[in-house]
Amino acid sequence: MDVTISELLELFLQSPLVTWVKTFGPLGSESEDRLGVYMELVDGVFLNKIMLQIDPRPTNQRVNKHVNNDIYLRVQNLTILVRSIKTYYQEVLQQLIVMNLPNVLMIGKDPLSGKSMDEIKKLLLLVLGCAVQCERKEEFIERIKQLDIETQAAIVAHIQEVGFTRCCFR
Repeated sequence: MDVTISELLELFLQSPLVTWVKTFGPLGSESEDRLGVYMELVDGVFLNKIMLQIDPRPTNQRVNKHVNNDIYLRVQNLTILVRSIKTYYQEVLQQLIVMNLPNVLMIGKDPLSGKSMDEIKKLLLLVLGCAVQCERKEEFIERIKQLDIETQAAIVAHIQEVGFTRCCFR
């Protein structure tokens, strides 16, 4: 049975990782449709803001705030995000990322595909890994604890999936 992009998008936006990301602030405006919310996530601006909360160290890279569906600007923002994540793991957490890094070109060129949604999921997993291991982890874990039990369990499973076993929920 073929799944439409609309159905994939709906499932993705209801996923525990997206629910968690929304604890950092509104994603899209209330009147915005699902596609608009997803594109805001894919454009990298929102995720870069989250990464800045996790790692406030100054960066010389400027995120393009107005992507307007420009492939180049989207790829640039996502590249900055991946570089920030990778640097944080290596320099602060002293850890090596063993999973394949998200394919920002695929996301940039064709964001509305199942494969791109899988790549965005990887990005969200890596950001989650940073959040639950950073200096402010108690604050970020507390946000997870405010979610419903089913979502919490799914997020814990994601944490275990990517090997962040030092994070604990009580």
